[in-house]
Amino acid sequence: MTAPLTGYTSALPSDILLDSGVLYVSSTVFGAFAGGIKFDPGVTYRAADFDGKRSPVKGLDRVTMRMPKISGTVIQLSTTNVGQVEPGAATAVTGAWTASTSYAPKSAGQLLASGDYLSDVRAIWQRGGATASAGSYVQVRFPSALCTKYDITGQDGAEIAIAIEIEARLDPTLSGFTAIGSAPFRIEYLTSV
Repeated sequence: MTAPLTGYTSALPSDILLDSGVLYVSSTVFGAFAGGIKFDPGVTYRAADFDGKRSPVKGLDRVTMRMPKISGTVIQLSTTNVGQVEPGAATAVTGAWTASTSYAPKSAGQLLASGDYLSDVRAIWQRGGATASAGSYVQVRFPSALCTKYDITGQDGAEIAIAIEIEARLDPTLSGFTAIGSAPFRIEYLTSV
């Protein structure tokens, strides 16, 4: 067998994912990103240990944890986004403040309610050269998710930068996700968005 000089094949144009991608929460675009969207499946493997082991052994590896995450930097902060990045935040106007709308974050120590989680979070990228029948788009879909981290950074002479991390959460009430240990995400090829 002769080793190829490149990884190029005739299918390569269809398999290249183009541009920065788009993040949806349900059927709504989350916002404009700067620098693209990143997906990390967050898989942790463990190789079983035994006395006398000198190297990892095939067949003794297992997935011990999945913490899939979509992250990126958003350059806008709408009133909808605040409720998405601050789980369980309640709209409230309190005290002497004169804000027309304010959000009160959920108190520490309280469990999040089912409605505090994001539904149907999807990171979608266009496939270069793919036909509709082969799937023109690829998406990573979290049926249930939670924004676990965000920060807002103002920049002199530039847009704000809001770094976000959204993690998938297993929802055992959904078909295909009922078993504890199931991966809480899917990778899907779509003919349209």
